[in-house]
Amino acid sequence: MHLRPETQSGYKVKLFEELLEFKPDKVVTSPSEFSYRVRVFLYHKGEKLGFRKSWIFDPSRPILEIEGCPLLPQPLNQMLSTLREIKFPDNLWGVELLFNPQSGEIFTKLLFLKSDFNLPTAVSLAKEIPTDGVGIYTGEYRHWERVKTLGRWETQITLKGYTYRFSPDCFLQPNYLLWEEFLALVKPLERHEKALELHAGIGFFTLPLSEWVNEIETSDLNCESSRYRELNLKANKINNAKSFCLEALKHAKMAKDFDLLVVDPPRGGLTKPLVQTILKKKPEEIIYISCNLLSLKRDLEELKEFYRVESSALVDQFPNTYHTESVVWLKLKI
Repeated sequence: MHLRPETQSGYKVKLFEELLEFKPDKVVTSPSEFSYRVRVFLYHKGEKLGFRKSWIFDPSRPILEIEGCPLLPQPLNQMLSTLREIKFPDNLWGVELLFNPQSGEIFTKLLFLKSDFNLPTAVSLAKEIPTDGVGIYTGEYRHWERVKTLGRWETQITLKGYTYRFSPDCFLQPNYLLWEEFLALVKPLERHEKALELHAGIGFFTLPLSEWVNEIETSDLNCESSRYRELNLKANKINNAKSFCLEALKHAKMAKDFDLLVVDPPRGGLTKPLVQTILKKKPEEIIYISCNLLSLKRDLEELKEFYRVESSALVDQFPNTYHTESVVWLKLKI
């Protein structure tokens, strides 16, 4: 954070070029380096509530208590101050907050370890938290089951004329200052007959993509997101789209005659079997949205056997961090 935003973006462009061996044709930067992130996760241990430096499950890592974070909007920082005054039980693993910048709503997820979980105690605690909705979960590490919700557990945003409904259990692009620009960026190079969109979430890209094709099939492994994607398609009167709750590889294998493929995988990128399936199907165009340059580099090395990079963009939606979002357009070699 000691570097100016333009200097940070410059380094990210160099890293993009160094890893992928081509320059981004477009660089999209956040209009602000602060107050942009709509979601935050806080670990809890003992009497501490804060961040833990770890990408993997490692409860021995120390927790860094925070009074606030400059990347968060003011309402979330105010909520952090409120949470610091609450005495949480020992079996609370973490707290996640989601902020809707359009409505001002805040939602809280309380994640309790299975051991010593007591629902009445959890409900009593949830009632102390002054947010629009509180969800109570039990489980461990990445496996959490929603037990109960209090208050509202759904919200909506409007972008470029589309309305998106979603719950706090759905993924949402983190930097709300770039929502509309990101939507405008992700579109095919030309119209297509049929598209297949994998990792489609609540339909963030699906809705505008539907204008570029006669038919689109979409899927996501998260059934909550898939349910909301179906609702959003209906609410926006989009009739040329089908929605499934499916694992990406399974959907890619069963889908037929698609000439446009859109993928937005998690940090690990595409699985090797999925890449192999794509190379067998050979759609005319691929739009690859990535949040990890390393997994993108790995996947492109395989895809380039039959595809050429037609265009690319770097979306710097994580200022003051080393993370970047990238979009690459690929065309089938003739």
